[in-house]
Amino acid sequence: MPELDFTGLNAAAQAGFKPHFAQVVAAARRRRLRRRVLAVATVALLITGSGVAVAARPDDSAPPPVRSGTDRTPDFIPTPGATPTADPGGRQIFTGRPAVGDLTRVYLRWTDCRTCPLRWAATDDGGRHWRTGPLPVPADAMVDLRAVAPRTVVAWYLSRSAPDNRSAGWIASTDGGNTWREVTLRRVDALPAGWQVLGGRLPGPSEDPLVAVDPATGDVAQLRERSALRNAAVVPSVPGAAGLWVSGRTGQHVGDGGRIIWTGSAVEVSRDGGRTWSRHQFPDDLTASDDVGGPAVATHDGRTVYAVGRVRGALVVWRSADGGATWARAAGTARVGERTIRAAVRPDGVLMVQAGISAREEPLMFGSSDEGATLRPAPLGPGADPRPVPGGYAQTGWPDSEGAWLSADGVTWTWLDPPELS
Repeated sequence: MPELDFTGLNAAAQAGFKPHFAQVVAAARRRRLRRRVLAVATVALLITGSGVAVAARPDDSAPPPVRSGTDRTPDFIPTPGATPTADPGGRQIFTGRPAVGDLTRVYLRWTDCRTCPLRWAATDDGGRHWRTGPLPVPADAMVDLRAVAPRTVVAWYLSRSAPDNRSAGWIASTDGGNTWREVTLRRVDALPAGWQVLGGRLPGPSEDPLVAVDPATGDVAQLRERSALRNAAVVPSVPGAAGLWVSGRTGQHVGDGGRIIWTGSAVEVSRDGGRTWSRHQFPDDLTASDDVGGPAVATHDGRTVYAVGRVRGALVVWRSADGGATWARAAGTARVGERTIRAAVRPDGVLMVQAGISAREEPLMFGSSDEGATLRPAPLGPGADPRPVPGGYAQTGWPDSEGAWLSADGVTWTWLDPPELS
């Protein structure tokens, strides 16, 4: 296999990441958008004749070019301590995680004070123009806004004065936020095919069963049964045709001071909407995070699947060539300490692994073009934690920054700055 040359790529990528991103600043005088573009090829890996099962590029094709934008762009991992800056009038804009409908439609929730009514903002043209309107939820509500199709957006909300989560509600819009309706959550034995599963919800599926949304209508369904794994997390990056994937732990014990220590590591997959599940348990305590879930699961086609985590400070990669039915440990490894792990498979078959998701973890990036047999250092940038969206991929900078990275091919990325709202 030829040596993988990252020298020129690293210099170009780091040049684009140098400027520090100042978070959203309230602009009382007018609304305007700063769209800063950086097309970043996170790693230029040559696919050899053996390739990986999902590689689509011919063996002799050149890696994609690196194009650095001339405008200022944010650090991929912002420096800790940055906070929104209030304007002279004392107002301060608070925004939520961007919800990406496709590569041109992005939504977010916002308010200009902690007790003010919540609003939504949306762009239909990749950030050149933004529109905004009220969110029909209580002013004191906690809101989780999600885009499940280019123009279909749903929001889970719960008043801070509510006694418990059973008082939570749902609203949906199928016209990009112009109109909203209340949605009644429906309990089901299996999630309907083609519905969008919502990942990253807390608590995870061990406590709160999986939820899916109809991209056409905004209707919401939830499984009746919780995941049998402990401290589980749904894998949101898996393509819908590959089924439902959950990563978690299999046991626990109580440590010093009553702290719960999770043990065991497994993934479960369902091919029938969550009605039945099959499990594979990994040796040792393979984990991607101390917080939630077991290993990081990465796949592009649902057949070649990787489970990536750390064991005693070393990066460990397991690979399945049959959709998770059987697994074999790959030879690639690296020292990562206690860093949080993220992993993804690009459309060209390259496995990307990020160790560390905040500046205090001193993040590392790796790429593998040989099915995990080797892991080569790569420039730090987006690509190891993307979500598929119509037309490409999205990776948000939340919670360190309120914008989003967008990509048509999973290799080169464009930064979409959040709007300045007033």
